[in-house]
Amino acid sequence: MAFERTKKLFNALIILDETKIINSILQNKDFQKFIISLNQNDQLFDEGIDSLGVSLGEYSDFTKVKKLADGQRFDHITLLDTGGFYKSFVVTASNGGFTMTADPVKDDSNLFDDFGVEIVGLTKENLQIVINAIREKLLTKIREQINLAA
Repeated sequence: MAFERTKKLFNALIILDETKIINSILQNKDFQKFIISLNQNDQLFDEGIDSLGVSLGEYSDFTKVKKLADGQRFDHITLLDTGGFYKSFVVTASNGGFTMTADPVKDDSNLFDDFGVEIVGLTKENLQIVINAIREKLLTKIREQINLAA
């Protein structure tokens, strides 16, 4: 009896596909929103930095006055005017990892040309937050599969 149970648990561990589980975590829409929020809210909006931690700069005095009048943040560049750029963010899961993309074309300019491609992506600190969250979810799913086999 104990041997059969051990064999069943061992077989459950053998068939665990870590990459498949991580992909399922990364394909979850709420988890994708969480990743995007770290880029948009934490980095761009709150701190005004790109994925390398480099400041996006300050608004001109004219723009600061306009943003203040519109009730928008004006103490640093946020790349949030109309919301079009923020709405274009997409997370795609593949091979146990993910890529984040966004459409940088805004009116007659390209935000990648103006601020660099690093405006889309996570800082080391935010990437570690994502890794930790994936690890927790992965461990939970592994425990669930082991418990089902037990």
